[in-house]
Amino acid sequence: MHNDNIDFAVDPLHNLHDVLERYARKGPVNRIQFAGKKIWMVNRHAEVMQVIADDEYLSAPEAYQDLLRPSMGDVLATMTGARHRRNRSAVASVFFPKKMREFSETVFSEEAEKLCDVLANRKEFDLVEEYTRPFTFKNIARLLGLPARDISILEGWATRIMHSYIDLPAAITACREMGEYLEPLALARRDNPSDDVISLLLQVEVDGKGLSNEEIYAFCRNLFPAAIDTSTNTLGTALCVVLSNPELKEFTKARSSLEALVQEVLRWEPPLVLLPRRCVKDLFLGGQYIKSGDDVRLCLTAANNDRAVFNSPRDFDMNREAKNLSFGHGEHFCLGSHMARRVVETGLAVLIQRFPNISMVEGRQPEIVGGVLRGPKEVWAQLS
Repeated sequence: MHNDNIDFAVDPLHNLHDVLERYARKGPVNRIQFAGKKIWMVNRHAEVMQVIADDEYLSAPEAYQDLLRPSMGDVLATMTGARHRRNRSAVASVFFPKKMREFSETVFSEEAEKLCDVLANRKEFDLVEEYTRPFTFKNIARLLGLPARDISILEGWATRIMHSYIDLPAAITACREMGEYLEPLALARRDNPSDDVISLLLQVEVDGKGLSNEEIYAFCRNLFPAAIDTSTNTLGTALCVVLSNPELKEFTKARSSLEALVQEVLRWEPPLVLLPRRCVKDLFLGGQYIKSGDDVRLCLTAANNDRAVFNSPRDFDMNREAKNLSFGHGEHFCLGSHMARRVVETGLAVLIQRFPNISMVEGRQPEIVGGVLRGPKEVWAQLS
Protein backbone atom coordinates (compact mmCIF):
# COMPACT_ATOMS: atom_id res chain seq x y z
CA MET A 1 0.00 0.00 0.00
CA HIS A 2 1.43 3.39 -0.98
CA ASN A 3 1.58 6.01 1.77
CA ASP A 4 -0.79 8.34 -0.09
CA ASN A 5 -3.55 5.69 -0.06
CA ILE A 6 -3.45 5.17 3.71
CA ASP A 7 -6.05 6.74 5.98
CA PHE A 8 -4.70 6.70 9.53
CA ALA A 9 -8.18 7.12 11.02
CA VAL A 10 -9.71 3.97 9.55
CA ASP A 11 -7.04 1.62 8.12
CA PRO A 12 -5.81 -1.23 10.39
CA LEU A 13 -2.14 -0.47 9.62
CA HIS A 14 -0.74 -3.86 10.58
CA ASN A 15 2.53 -2.60 9.06
CA LEU A 16 2.50 0.80 10.79
CA HIS A 17 6.23 0.85 11.50
CA ASP A 18 7.11 0.17 7.87
CA VAL A 19 4.72 2.94 6.82
CA LEU A 20 6.27 5.40 9.28
CA GLU A 21 9.77 4.49 8.07
CA ARG A 22 8.74 5.41 4.53
CA TYR A 23 7.36 8.73 5.71
CA ALA A 24 10.52 9.40 7.74
CA ARG A 25 12.64 9.00 4.60
CA LYS A 26 10.63 11.85 3.04
CA GLY A 27 11.28 14.16 5.98
CA PRO A 28 10.24 14.93 9.58
CA VAL A 29 6.90 16.52 8.62
CA ASN A 30 4.51 15.00 6.06
CA ARG A 31 1.00 15.32 4.67
CA ILE A 32 -1.17 12.32 5.54
CA GLN A 33 -4.78 11.25 5.03
CA PHE A 34 -6.94 11.30 8.16
CA ALA A 35 -10.69 10.61 8.09
CA GLY A 36 -10.82 11.67 4.44
CA LYS A 37 -8.87 14.93 4.96
CA LYS A 38 -5.28 15.93 4.39
CA ILE A 39 -3.49 16.91 7.60
CA TRP A 40 0.11 17.28 8.77
CA MET A 41 2.03 14.57 10.66
CA VAL A 42 5.18 15.37 12.66
CA ASN A 43 7.13 12.13 12.80
CA ARG A 44 10.63 12.82 14.18
CA HIS A 45 11.54 12.96 17.88
CA ALA A 46 13.32 16.33 17.71
CA GLU A 47 10.40 18.11 16.04
CA VAL A 48 7.82 16.42 18.29
CA MET A 49 9.77 17.54 21.36
CA GLN A 50 10.06 21.04 19.92
CA VAL A 51 6.29 21.56 19.77
CA ILE A 52 4.63 19.03 22.09
CA ALA A 53 4.49 21.33 25.12
CA ASP A 54 4.32 24.65 23.27
CA ASP A 55 0.81 25.95 22.61
CA GLU A 56 2.07 29.14 20.98
CA TYR A 57 2.22 27.56 17.51
CA LEU A 58 0.61 24.13 17.78
CA SER A 59 -2.18 24.31 20.35
CA ALA A 60 -3.54 21.26 22.19
CA PRO A 61 -6.65 23.05 23.58
CA GLU A 62 -7.59 24.38 20.14
CA ALA A 63 -7.39 20.87 18.67
CA TYR A 64 -9.24 19.19 21.52
CA GLN A 65 -12.03 21.75 21.64
CA ASP A 66 -13.17 20.45 18.26
CA LEU A 67 -12.30 16.80 18.90
CA LEU A 68 -13.36 16.26 22.51
CA ARG A 69 -15.73 18.99 23.66
CA PRO A 70 -18.76 17.70 21.65
CA SER A 71 -18.29 14.14 22.93
CA MET A 72 -16.90 14.68 26.45
CA GLY A 73 -17.59 18.27 27.51
CA ASP A 74 -14.93 20.61 28.87
CA VAL A 75 -12.10 18.26 29.84
CA LEU A 76 -8.59 19.25 30.93
CA ALA A 77 -7.24 19.02 27.39
CA THR A 78 -9.69 21.69 26.17
CA MET A 79 -8.91 24.19 28.96
CA THR A 80 -6.44 27.06 29.13
CA GLY A 81 -5.15 29.54 31.71
CA ALA A 82 -6.39 29.66 35.30
CA ARG A 83 -9.19 27.16 34.69
CA HIS A 84 -6.75 24.60 33.33
CA ARG A 85 -4.40 25.08 36.31
CA ARG A 86 -7.26 24.77 38.83
CA ASN A 87 -8.74 21.62 37.26
CA ARG A 88 -5.32 20.03 36.77
CA SER A 89 -4.41 20.67 40.42
CA ALA A 90 -7.73 19.21 41.59
CA VAL A 91 -7.36 16.03 39.53
CA ALA A 92 -3.65 15.65 40.37
CA SER A 93 -4.49 15.65 44.08
CA VAL A 94 -6.58 12.51 43.55
CA PHE A 95 -4.37 10.71 41.02
CA PHE A 96 -0.94 11.22 42.57
CA PRO A 97 1.50 8.25 42.45
CA LYS A 98 1.20 7.15 46.09
CA LYS A 99 -2.57 6.81 45.79
CA MET A 100 -2.25 4.76 42.61
CA ARG A 101 0.26 2.42 44.29
CA GLU A 102 -2.25 1.88 47.09
CA PHE A 103 -4.95 1.09 44.51
CA SER A 104 -2.62 -1.38 42.75
CA GLU A 105 -2.22 -3.34 45.98
CA THR A 106 -5.97 -3.42 46.70
CA VAL A 107 -8.50 -2.63 43.96
CA PHE A 108 -6.40 -3.55 40.91
CA SER A 109 -5.08 -6.79 42.44
CA GLU A 110 -8.53 -7.85 43.63
CA GLU A 111 -10.09 -7.33 40.19
CA ALA A 112 -7.26 -9.23 38.47
CA GLU A 113 -7.64 -12.16 40.88
CA LYS A 114 -11.40 -12.34 40.27
CA LEU A 115 -10.91 -12.52 36.50
CA CYS A 116 -8.20 -15.16 36.92
CA ASP A 117 -10.61 -17.24 39.02
CA VAL A 118 -12.90 -17.41 35.97
CA LEU A 119 -10.06 -18.18 33.53
CA ALA A 120 -8.78 -21.00 35.75
CA ASN A 121 -11.70 -23.15 34.58
CA ARG A 122 -10.96 -22.60 30.89
CA LYS A 123 -8.47 -24.21 28.50
CA GLU A 124 -8.40 -21.48 25.86
CA PHE A 125 -9.54 -17.86 25.98
CA ASP A 126 -9.09 -14.48 24.33
CA LEU A 127 -7.25 -12.36 26.89
CA VAL A 128 -8.49 -9.10 25.35
CA GLU A 129 -12.15 -10.04 25.65
CA GLU A 130 -11.93 -11.91 28.94
CA TYR A 131 -9.10 -10.19 30.81
CA THR A 132 -7.57 -6.91 29.62
CA ARG A 133 -10.76 -5.06 28.66
CA PRO A 134 -12.94 -6.11 31.63
CA PHE A 135 -9.97 -5.59 33.97
CA THR A 136 -9.47 -1.94 33.05
CA PHE A 137 -13.17 -1.12 33.07
CA LYS A 138 -13.80 -2.85 36.39
CA ASN A 139 -10.91 -0.94 37.94
CA ILE A 140 -12.21 2.43 36.79
CA ALA A 141 -15.78 1.61 37.79
CA ARG A 142 -14.54 0.77 41.29
CA LEU A 143 -12.38 3.90 41.51
CA LEU A 144 -15.38 6.04 40.59
CA GLY A 145 -17.71 4.06 42.85
CA LEU A 146 -19.98 2.96 39.98
CA PRO A 147 -21.99 -0.30 40.17
CA ALA A 148 -20.33 -3.31 38.54
CA ARG A 149 -23.67 -4.21 36.93
CA ASP A 150 -23.43 -1.05 34.79
CA ILE A 151 -20.01 -1.77 33.27
CA SER A 152 -21.37 -2.95 29.91
CA ILE A 153 -23.41 0.26 29.55
CA LEU A 154 -20.41 2.40 30.53
CA GLU A 155 -18.21 0.50 28.10
CA GLY A 156 -20.67 1.18 25.28
CA TRP A 157 -20.65 4.91 26.03
CA ALA A 158 -16.85 4.95 26.26
CA THR A 159 -16.40 3.19 22.92
CA ARG A 160 -18.74 5.61 21.12
CA ILE A 161 -17.11 8.64 22.76
CA MET A 162 -13.61 7.49 21.83
CA HIS A 163 -14.58 6.99 18.18
CA SER A 164 -16.10 10.44 17.75
CA TYR A 165 -13.78 11.05 14.77
CA ILE A 166 -15.70 8.29 12.94
CA ASP A 167 -19.29 8.79 14.21
CA LEU A 168 -19.74 12.15 15.97
CA PRO A 169 -23.56 11.97 16.41
CA ALA A 170 -23.25 8.65 18.27
CA ALA A 171 -20.52 10.13 20.49
CA ILE A 172 -22.62 13.22 21.29
CA THR A 173 -25.56 11.00 22.28
CA ALA A 174 -23.27 8.91 24.51
CA CYS A 175 -21.96 12.12 26.13
CA ARG A 176 -25.48 13.23 27.04
CA GLU A 177 -26.59 9.81 28.27
CA MET A 178 -23.51 9.41 30.48
CA GLY A 179 -24.10 12.84 32.02
CA GLU A 180 -27.70 11.91 32.81
CA TYR A 181 -26.46 8.67 34.41
CA LEU A 182 -23.85 10.44 36.56
CA GLU A 183 -26.03 13.34 37.76
CA PRO A 184 -28.00 11.55 40.51
CA LEU A 185 -24.83 9.79 41.71
CA ALA A 186 -22.94 13.07 42.05
CA LEU A 187 -25.84 14.80 43.79
CA ALA A 188 -26.08 11.97 46.33
CA ARG A 189 -22.34 12.04 47.02
CA ARG A 190 -22.25 15.76 47.64
CA ASP A 191 -24.42 15.04 50.70
CA ASN A 192 -22.96 11.62 51.58
CA PRO A 193 -19.36 11.34 50.30
CA SER A 194 -17.51 8.03 50.23
CA ASP A 195 -13.87 7.24 49.46
CA ASP A 196 -14.36 6.93 45.68
CA VAL A 197 -12.82 9.31 43.13
CA ILE A 198 -16.12 11.13 42.36
CA SER A 199 -16.57 11.89 46.08
CA LEU A 200 -12.96 13.05 46.37
CA LEU A 201 -13.28 15.34 43.35
CA LEU A 202 -16.50 16.80 44.78
CA GLN A 203 -14.60 17.73 47.95
CA VAL A 204 -11.42 19.13 46.38
CA GLU A 205 -10.93 22.88 46.45
CA VAL A 206 -8.20 24.87 44.69
CA ASP A 207 -7.86 28.56 45.56
CA GLY A 208 -11.10 28.30 47.49
CA LYS A 209 -13.09 26.97 44.56
CA GLY A 210 -14.30 23.44 43.89
CA LEU A 211 -15.17 21.63 40.67
CA SER A 212 -18.67 21.91 39.24
CA ASN A 213 -20.77 18.80 38.67
CA GLU A 214 -20.39 19.23 34.90
CA GLU A 215 -16.59 19.40 35.21
CA ILE A 216 -16.69 16.12 37.11
CA TYR A 217 -19.01 14.51 34.55
CA ALA A 218 -16.60 15.58 31.79
CA PHE A 219 -13.68 14.09 33.72
CA CYS A 220 -15.53 10.76 33.98
CA ARG A 221 -16.37 10.80 30.25
CA ASN A 222 -12.66 11.34 29.59
CA LEU A 223 -11.44 8.72 32.05
CA PHE A 224 -13.48 5.77 30.76
CA PRO A 225 -12.30 6.06 27.13
CA ALA A 226 -8.76 6.49 28.49
CA ALA A 227 -9.04 2.90 29.71
CA ILE A 228 -9.47 1.83 26.10
CA ASP A 229 -6.65 3.84 24.58
CA THR A 230 -4.04 3.35 27.33
CA SER A 231 -4.52 0.57 29.87
CA THR A 232 -6.42 -1.95 27.74
CA ASN A 233 -4.21 -1.61 24.67
CA THR A 234 -0.96 -1.41 26.65
CA LEU A 235 -1.80 -4.46 28.76
CA GLY A 236 -2.79 -6.38 25.62
CA THR A 237 0.46 -5.45 23.88
CA ALA A 238 2.46 -6.27 27.02
CA LEU A 239 0.91 -9.74 27.11
CA CYS A 240 1.77 -10.26 23.43
CA VAL A 241 5.39 -9.39 24.21
CA VAL A 242 5.70 -11.39 27.44
CA LEU A 243 3.93 -14.53 26.23
CA SER A 244 6.09 -14.69 23.09
CA ASN A 245 9.39 -14.25 24.98
CA PRO A 246 10.34 -16.88 27.61
CA GLU A 247 12.92 -14.58 29.23
CA LEU A 248 10.41 -11.78 29.72
CA LYS A 249 7.89 -14.26 31.04
CA GLU A 250 10.40 -15.45 33.66
CA PHE A 251 11.22 -11.84 34.49
CA THR A 252 7.52 -11.12 35.03
CA LYS A 253 7.21 -14.11 37.37
CA ALA A 254 10.25 -13.20 39.42
CA ARG A 255 10.18 -9.42 39.70
CA SER A 256 7.90 -7.46 42.02
CA SER A 257 8.49 -4.27 40.00
CA LEU A 258 7.62 -4.29 36.32
CA GLU A 259 8.07 -0.57 35.73
CA ALA A 260 10.95 -0.92 33.22
CA LEU A 261 9.09 -3.58 31.23
CA VAL A 262 5.91 -1.50 30.99
CA GLN A 263 7.86 1.63 30.06
CA GLU A 264 9.48 -0.23 27.18
CA VAL A 265 6.08 -1.57 26.03
CA LEU A 266 4.85 2.03 25.96
CA ARG A 267 7.85 3.07 23.84
CA TRP A 268 7.86 0.04 21.56
CA GLU A 269 4.14 0.21 20.73
CA PRO A 270 2.36 3.29 22.14
CA PRO A 271 -1.39 2.84 22.67
CA LEU A 272 -2.01 6.29 21.18
CA VAL A 273 -0.29 6.77 17.81
CA LEU A 274 -1.20 10.37 16.98
CA LEU A 275 -1.54 13.33 19.33
CA PRO A 276 -3.82 16.12 17.98
CA ARG A 277 -2.72 19.74 17.62
CA ARG A 278 -4.09 22.81 15.80
CA CYS A 279 -1.76 25.34 14.23
CA VAL A 280 -2.65 28.78 15.64
CA LYS A 281 0.33 30.73 14.29
CA ASP A 282 2.08 30.17 10.95
CA LEU A 283 5.02 27.86 11.49
CA PHE A 284 7.99 26.59 9.46
CA LEU A 285 8.77 23.13 10.83
CA GLY A 286 10.82 20.28 9.41
CA GLY A 287 11.06 21.92 6.00
CA GLN A 288 7.30 22.48 5.71
CA TYR A 289 5.20 25.64 5.98
CA ILE A 290 2.23 24.96 8.29
CA LYS A 291 -0.48 27.61 8.20
CA SER A 292 -2.67 28.86 11.02
CA GLY A 293 -5.82 26.72 11.13
CA ASP A 294 -4.14 23.56 9.81
CA ASP A 295 -4.74 20.25 11.62
CA VAL A 296 -1.58 18.54 12.84
CA ARG A 297 -0.85 15.20 14.49
CA LEU A 298 2.29 14.52 16.52
CA CYS A 299 3.23 10.89 15.84
CA LEU A 300 4.23 9.41 19.19
CA THR A 301 4.93 6.03 17.62
CA ALA A 302 7.42 7.53 15.16
CA ALA A 303 9.06 9.68 17.85
CA ASN A 304 9.41 6.68 20.18
CA ASN A 305 11.06 4.70 17.39
CA ASP A 306 13.36 7.42 16.06
CA ARG A 307 16.78 5.87 15.39
CA ALA A 308 18.49 9.14 16.29
CA VAL A 309 17.29 8.69 19.89
CA PHE A 310 16.64 4.95 20.34
CA ASN A 311 19.24 2.49 19.10
CA SER A 312 17.67 -0.46 17.21
CA PRO A 313 14.20 0.82 18.10
CA ARG A 314 12.28 -2.29 17.05
CA ASP A 315 14.27 -4.37 19.53
CA PHE A 316 12.54 -4.71 22.90
CA ASP A 317 15.12 -3.43 25.42
CA MET A 318 14.20 -2.66 29.04
CA ASN A 319 17.55 -0.98 29.72
CA ARG A 320 16.96 2.14 27.63
CA GLU A 321 17.71 5.49 29.25
CA ALA A 322 15.88 7.81 26.86
CA LYS A 323 12.32 8.61 27.97
CA ASN A 324 9.37 7.68 25.78
CA LEU A 325 6.69 10.23 24.87
CA SER A 326 3.64 7.98 25.10
CA PHE A 327 1.98 10.07 27.81
CA GLY A 328 2.97 13.39 26.32
CA HIS A 329 5.38 15.90 27.81
CA GLY A 330 5.41 19.09 29.85
CA GLU A 331 2.17 20.89 30.68
CA HIS A 332 0.12 18.33 28.73
CA PHE A 333 1.67 15.24 30.33
CA CYS A 334 -1.16 12.79 31.04
CA LEU A 335 -2.27 12.89 34.68
CA GLY A 336 -3.65 9.37 34.31
CA SER A 337 -0.22 7.93 33.50
CA HIS A 338 0.38 6.71 37.07
CA MET A 339 -2.94 4.90 37.10
CA ALA A 340 -2.40 3.39 33.63
CA ARG A 341 1.07 2.07 34.48
CA ARG A 342 -0.07 0.56 37.79
CA VAL A 343 -3.04 -1.11 36.07
CA VAL A 344 -0.77 -2.69 33.44
CA GLU A 345 1.89 -3.75 35.95
CA THR A 346 -0.70 -5.34 38.24
CA GLY A 347 -2.58 -7.01 35.39
CA LEU A 348 0.64 -8.57 34.10
CA ALA A 349 1.96 -9.66 37.49
CA VAL A 350 -1.23 -11.31 38.72
CA LEU A 351 -1.94 -13.20 35.49
CA ILE A 352 1.57 -14.62 35.12
CA GLN A 353 1.90 -15.48 38.81
CA ARG A 354 -1.47 -17.25 38.81
CA PHE A 355 -0.78 -19.10 35.55
CA PRO A 356 3.00 -19.58 35.19
CA ASN A 357 2.46 -22.04 32.30
CA ILE A 358 0.13 -19.82 30.27
CA SER A 359 1.08 -19.67 26.59
CA MET A 360 -0.14 -18.43 23.22
CA VAL A 361 -2.48 -20.70 21.27
CA GLU A 362 -0.47 -22.11 18.38
CA GLY A 363 -1.57 -20.79 15.00
CA ARG A 364 -3.40 -17.78 16.47
CA GLN A 365 -0.62 -15.21 16.56
CA PRO A 366 -2.02 -11.83 17.67
CA GLU A 367 -1.79 -8.76 15.44
CA ILE A 368 -1.29 -5.27 16.82
CA VAL A 369 -3.33 -2.84 14.74
CA GLY A 370 -4.53 0.75 14.52
CA GLY A 371 -3.37 4.13 13.27
CA VAL A 372 -4.92 6.19 16.07
CA LEU A 373 -5.53 3.80 18.97
CA ARG A 374 -3.21 0.81 18.73
CA GLY A 375 -3.26 -2.60 20.33
CA PRO A 376 -4.19 -6.25 19.71
CA LYS A 377 -7.79 -7.09 18.89
CA GLU A 378 -7.33 -10.63 20.17
CA VAL A 379 -4.71 -12.46 22.25
CA TRP A 380 -5.60 -16.16 22.36
CA ALA A 381 -3.96 -18.01 25.25
CA GLN A 382 -4.13 -21.47 26.79
CA LEU A 383 -3.41 -23.08 30.13
CA SER A 384 -1.30 -26.22 30.01
